[in-house]
Amino acid sequence: MKEYKTTAEKAAEWGVTPYHAQLLCRKGKIEGAIKRAGTWFIPDDTPSPVKYMKSGAKGFDFVGTRKEIFESAIELFKLKGFNGVSLRDVAERVGIRQSTIYNHFNSKQEILDAIYDYYCHYYLKDRPSLEDMESALENESIMDIIGRIRYEFKEDYSQKLSDITKIIFQRISIDDRANEIAKSLMVKEGVEYVEAVFNKAVEMGRFAPFDTHAMSVFINDIRLSTLHIWIIDSTPETLEKVVADEMTLYQYATRFITDLTPKA
Repeated sequence: MKEYKTTAEKAAEWGVTPYHAQLLCRKGKIEGAIKRAGTWFIPDDTPSPVKYMKSGAKGFDFVGTRKEIFESAIELFKLKGFNGVSLRDVAERVGIRQSTIYNHFNSKQEILDAIYDYYCHYYLKDRPSLEDMESALENESIMDIIGRIRYEFKEDYSQKLSDITKIIFQRISIDDRANEIAKSLMVKEGVEYVEAVFNKAVEMGRFAPFDTHAMSVFINDIRLSTLHIWIIDSTPETLEKVVADEMTLYQYATRFITDLTPKA
């Protein structure tokens, strides 16, 4: 008899959010997935259809020397670029012999793969699932709903994700993996999530029908442009300005949706 797991269980194995696994089921991209009593179940032997992860790491709570190598590589790659950094540079920054690195990573490329995987693992980790958003769609203001959609990284890994984003942007035109992460994870997946939330709001009668796809592109692009500007110029003055600009644009989106939405 075929064994099944919930989308939450398979999502944990694949390093994605439960929402992402549910979306793949709804789009018919998981062979053998079945829906019972409103819940999706996935065959236990289904391999990951998600192409983001590559290093093979099962977790990213690195400790000791492995953690120091990982974090030093992020800092050096951010400052000098991947091609401008050698394993000797990483070893010197950590204060170890270069040969010690091979006890933890097989190559500089494997370190970069682990950095990309860390980013993919945590990028969506704290984003509310579609189910989590249902209560907000019923009870919160439109501005608060949009605020939840934009979500922010948690402080314990926020700085690393910001630094890795800079590495990805540096390499986006020369590295297929960086390009795929930007295209699939930041843009395509981001738009699909916002669109799913807006479609749910329309389905619930919370929002009047409108072009949810176009608005989803707008909302997701606001977040990405803000992130890009902040990475290029990480000064407090720039942060203050881009946050203010970001909120103004979200207010425009809120006004548009509010004008279309019937008053209670």
